[in-house]
Formats: sequence, C-alpha cells, structure tokens
Amino acid sequence: MAFTTKKSLLARVRAGDEVSWGEFYETYRPLIQLVGRDCGLTRDENEELVQLVLCEFFQKDILGKYNLDEVPADITFHYDPARGRFRHYFKAIVRNQALKLYRKRKEVLDLDSIPEVADDARFDDVWEEEWHRHLLTQALVELRAQVQPVTFSAFEMYAIQEHPVKEVADFLQLSVDSVYVAKNRCIAALKRIIEKLDRR
Repeated sequence: MAFTTKKSLLARVRAGDEVSWGEFYETYRPLIQLVGRDCGLTRDENEELVQLVLCEFFQKDILGKYNLDEVPADITFHYDPARGRFRHYFKAIVRNQALKLYRKRKEVLDLDSIPEVADDARFDDVWEEEWHRHLLTQALVELRAQVQPVTFSAFEMYAIQEHPVKEVADFLQLSVDSVYVAKNRCIAALKRIIEKLDRR
C-alpha cells in the first residue's frame, strides 16, 4: 500500500512548503498507526493518537469540529526547517501524544506503570523501524513513476515478491538477464530516492 501518491511530500515538508491537511493525513496516518500499534495502543487509542498528532501539527480546532476525512482543503501545515530534522520533530510529537494516552489509560484502569515502550530508547527503536518502512514505501511510489512499467514489474516480482527469475522473465516476456538488469537499476534508483527523502 502506498502512503502517498504525491511525489516527495517529505522533501516538500522539509523545505517548508505548505501541505494540505488531506495530503498530510493520507501520507502520515498509516505511519502514526503503525507506531501506535507497535507501542501497544488499542485500536481506539490508535485512532485517538492519529487525531491528537495531526491536530497538533495543524494547530487548529479540527478535533470535534470536522470529520477527519472532510477537513477543508484550505487548512494547511507549514514546517519551519529551523526546528531541525522533520523526522525528529514528528517523533517527539507522536511520543508525547502516546504518553498522554498511556497516562489516560492508567487513570481509567489504575495501572501501576506505563508500558516499557514509553521508555525513550525503546520508543526510538520502534520509531526508527517504522520511519524506515515509511520511507521505503514513499520511495517505491516515486520509483514506479520514474521507470518503465515493465521494469518496475520485473523488480517488484523478482526482488520484492521473490518469484523465481525464470518465472518472472516468462511472465513478462523478458530475458532472464533483463530481469537482473531491472532489479539492479531499480535498487540503485531506490537508494538514491531514499537518500533524497531522508537527507540530513
């Protein structure tokens, strides 16, 4: 599943370009949900986490005012690159909101402690894993737009889905060598795209 169909949203956010609520929501909601799931949040808590995180980004009274799928297009987010790397800023917001949900759960259930994942080091591990998955998914969307459809299909079937090379070649009516070439070209391009998206 692609997190976004827009080219290089992360690069635009880092550059300080305005991004609409819908575009941001579509792109980052899955990442927030994956981190929340890895942190042990319930489904309801995870949905609340998405709302809390995104509402903090947009600094508007969206929660309770709009259905999240129907927020007006003129509501936008603008990131100031002077704040540092976007990924670290984003991580801090997600972690702080997750901790709020843990504390809320503790109040309701009278728990003695918050989960281990709330620890800085553990949360950092969870965040880094999901952030890199997020980057890979965005990079694959960009790669698909940059190469010929048959090249991407060969790469996807052989390198990602792990079908035997001969099976891929026969299905796509290519030579085995062409499948290898497609894989190598796509991997090289993918590395460049990921480096661009996650540039320091």
